[in-house]
Amino acid sequence: MAQRKKHTGFFPWNDPKDHAKGFKLNFSEVTYIEVGRTPEGYKQAQFVALKNPELALQYDYPQSFYLSSEGLILQKMPSGKFEVIAKTDNG
Repeated sequence: MAQRKKHTGFFPWNDPKDHAKGFKLNFSEVTYIEVGRTPEGYKQAQFVALKNPELALQYDYPQSFYLSSEGLILQKMPSGKFEVIAKTDNG
């Protein structure tokens, strides 16, 4: 069974070390497939493409990321901890 591609907004931090500075605007959604769930309840996503590459923010999009129910995009660090790297438009 083929996995359905999904889309989500992807708005990275202006300054990952200072979250008070908010998020960057990004006019392209990210296309991904859901590959599973973590024990913490995050959706595990595999990056597929940018929906509108010509409008996309120049950013090093991760190949694999996690979506929280609060609308945050997380990345799993080598230490095993999850770190918020961006937010979606449904948070």
